[in-house]
Amino acid sequence: MSENISKALQMYGQREKDFINENAIMIGVESRTSSPIRIPRNRETFEHVEINGLYPCGEGAGYAGGIVSSAIDGMNVAESIAKKIKD
Repeated sequence: MSENISKALQMYGQREKDFINENAIMIGVESRTSSPIRIPRNRETFEHVEINGLYPCGEGAGYAGGIVSSAIDGMNVAESIAKKIKD
């Protein structure tokens, strides 16, 4: 699945100027519906259990059910990333 997401983001980056460039610090996708699957992640770090640097979060990753819970999940992930960078 991660290979497919990576390919899709690269293809989109070819179509949309500046979507992927040296200044991009984060790339993500947005879905319009709740995900029927849940992308696995570590409960404490929020990082994917097998892919370093991938932080599945929000509704599309199966961790939220609306805009508010998605925002909270995103905040939790951002705090986890900030802690990792700080340490």
